[in-house]
Amino acid sequence: MLFVSLLKPKGKGEEAVKYLKELKAPKGVTVRGVYFTFGQYDGVIIFEAPDMKAAMNFVMQVGFATQYTMETLTAVPATEV
Repeated sequence: MLFVSLLKPKGKGEEAVKYLKELKAPKGVTVRGVYFTFGQYDGVIIFEAPDMKAAMNFVMQVGFATQYTMETLTAVPATEV
């Protein structure tokens, strides 16, 4: 399953940026990309996880470590619709 997490900072600043640059996914989760953005959200993580539980655990790990507020969406490839 593919997921997109949108991030809004609420805490650690430079420490959170460093964490995201060096982000290591837990076993079973593959990070496809981490991006810093301008606009409503300041960061995006695109990742794959085998199921919703693994995705939730990963999002909680990142959110707690960075103090970012995260909104995570399930991404469905257009070819599968």
